[in-house]
Amino acid sequence: MNELWQKIKNHSILAKNTGYLSIIELFRLALPFIALPYIIRTVGAENYGIAIFAQTIISYFSIVISFGLDISAVKDVSVNRDNPSELNKIVSAVLSIKLILFLLSFSAILAGLLFVPFFENNKALMLFAFLTCLSDFLLPVWFYQGIEKMKYLTLVKSLSIVFYTVTVFIFVKTADDYPIFVLLQSLGNVVAAFVAIWLLVKVNKVKFVRVPWAYMWLKFKESVPFFLSRLSDTFNSAMAKTVSGVFFSMEAVAAFDLAQKIAKVAQIPMQMLNQAAYPHVAKSCDVRFVRKFFTLNVGLSAVVAFMVYLLAPVAIHIFAGDQMPEAITLSRILSVWVFVAGITIFIGAPVLVAFGYPKPFNNSVILSSVCLALIYFGMYATDILSIYMFAVALSLSEVVILVYRLYYCNKYGLISLRKIKG
Repeated sequence: MNELWQKIKNHSILAKNTGYLSIIELFRLALPFIALPYIIRTVGAENYGIAIFAQTIISYFSIVISFGLDISAVKDVSVNRDNPSELNKIVSAVLSIKLILFLLSFSAILAGLLFVPFFENNKALMLFAFLTCLSDFLLPVWFYQGIEKMKYLTLVKSLSIVFYTVTVFIFVKTADDYPIFVLLQSLGNVVAAFVAIWLLVKVNKVKFVRVPWAYMWLKFKESVPFFLSRLSDTFNSAMAKTVSGVFFSMEAVAAFDLAQKIAKVAQIPMQMLNQAAYPHVAKSCDVRFVRKFFTLNVGLSAVVAFMVYLLAPVAIHIFAGDQMPEAITLSRILSVWVFVAGITIFIGAPVLVAFGYPKPFNNSVILSSVCLALIYFGMYATDILSIYMFAVALSLSEVVILVYRLYYCNKYGLISLRKIKG
């Protein structure tokens, strides 16, 4: 009876955290879509593309600041959630490491403003975009995931996104206001981060303590493999926009970004289930749960991907009118990415990392980045570079991750491929 009650309780916690995470992601990705048609029509496709190009560059700095700690720290917090003194050390170490990386990144941005032409010509835009990195340093999503209490963070993040969505209509009035929507987005994230830190101290009673350098170095080294995989993941998703901005036009950047935003919104159901499952699997190591959850993930990913393909023309017309017709084809190509990524996310951190196999998790993303780079080089060498081929390449790189991770899940007895085939 006690065992049954514990299972019900565990699944109840999982359901609640899935709900809270879903609310955060729906607000983060879906609510700004309310403002997106207004932004694109007001600033125009080219200026929108310039803003997105700046945010894409800054996304690389965001990965450096997070440095894989957002993955490694979840498990550390989950395992030590009932040990206040160890939690204090973990939180203090993570934030200290992130602060150092933030300051180094800011120094690099300042150097870029002096020596990189795009940075120099768009100084305010680049600084506004970099401001969001302050939230990457402060926002303790990893802590709340680890203790499986997402309620407060859900409220904070949701309010910050409402702030951004409302203020865009107030302050963005002309085509020259495109840096303003980037600033408002960053400000919303920063305010959320400061409130979350306040809650961390006042509600969760976490205390910041002096941490030995040796302990910080240990946590830093533990996060290195996750940093490499996150860097590779960012390379995979951002490189198309980066290359489009260099070789094509800012309109191409805007079209790819819109299609990718739609694809990422479509991934919300799978991402939220997976994020909520991660601490549960890390604590319980329940293989039967993993196998049942995998089947659910595959089915849900297939349905969502089909809906993206079917509704692409309607979605693009709503958000961009007739300004970005190429985004329709891009969205349909990326529906393959939606399906495959929905599966790879689950068999990554929630399965391989949770069961103590981080190496194949990280190597899969790095391998996919190598494959993606080779595909890009091949396209350049054969003169077939195009935004459509970028979408195909991105989908193929995700297939590489899927095959690699499935092989190791089967090898370690976590997911049986024979049963799937049967």
